[in-house]
Amino acid sequence: MNPWIIALIVFTAIFVITNIGVYIFAWRNAKLTIEPRCISIEREIEYNKRKGLWLDFDSYDKKDYEIKGKDGYVLHATFIDNVAVRGTGKYMILVHGHTSNRYGSVKYVNSYIKLGFSCLIYDSRSHGDNAHDICTLGNLESEDLMFVIEDLRKRHSDIKVLGLHGESMGSSTVLSVVRFNPQIDFIVADCGFISTKQVIKDGYSRIHLAFLIYSVWFAAKAIYRIDMHKTNALKALENNKYPILFIHGAGDTFIRPYHSEKMREMAAKNGAYTELILVDGAGHAKSRAVAGFDKYTGYIENFLKHINL
Repeated sequence: MNPWIIALIVFTAIFVITNIGVYIFAWRNAKLTIEPRCISIEREIEYNKRKGLWLDFDSYDKKDYEIKGKDGYVLHATFIDNVAVRGTGKYMILVHGHTSNRYGSVKYVNSYIKLGFSCLIYDSRSHGDNAHDICTLGNLESEDLMFVIEDLRKRHSDIKVLGLHGESMGSSTVLSVVRFNPQIDFIVADCGFISTKQVIKDGYSRIHLAFLIYSVWFAAKAIYRIDMHKTNALKALENNKYPILFIHGAGDTFIRPYHSEKMREMAAKNGAYTELILVDGAGHAKSRAVAGFDKYTGYIENFLKHINL
């Protein structure tokens, strides 16, 4: 056989195999983001207890109920309070991170109960007890959050102060909701990220596979009809008017601290009060564990004093 024909066959085979490999890689990574392999509620509870993050949670009064989010999607929620916080008119909604569930927020609930807040934790779309669905890392989830805010206000007519607290994807959610001008008073954003696009770009650049980024975005759009560019907390903050406390682990190599630094700059552009606390030695979503209960609670308490809440 003509050696040129052989070479052409070999080249074509390599080209086809490479493209199939890229397609599989892109599909798999888009799937892990959009259809996450979530941690069970039992495992999340066990982890928090083992790490000493559960504290007094068992002593609080709790009520489980359901909230209808966007398009009637059912979100499972737990309302938490005790005698000490009833009547203060102070409420918090806490949003967990990617692959976690509402019990991933327990480590923060303890701080807010001490500061006089009743708390609502809930499972984000496709997490925890919720039905299987797609996950957009903050965009669609922020639309659900608007329903959660409205539901809480309907259930509790005594609300005087309402804050939001988010971790990682939850941070993206509570920051992205700003574009809807919700009826809230402040936000605490722990280890948040600028956009889904930037998180993916950072991740693949670290392993020298940046050229594959576009294939993942394409797979998300083609297979799941999800535009990853729409999850963009930085853009949502362009007209921010809310006080925001940004907290980020100084040792976070997954979502590096510059994400919070840039978002703080944007959030303060129109004069809103903002703070940024970098926690030495803390990796991704580990600021509470590394700082400890008293110190982490102190971050929030000092921030609230600055904004007269």
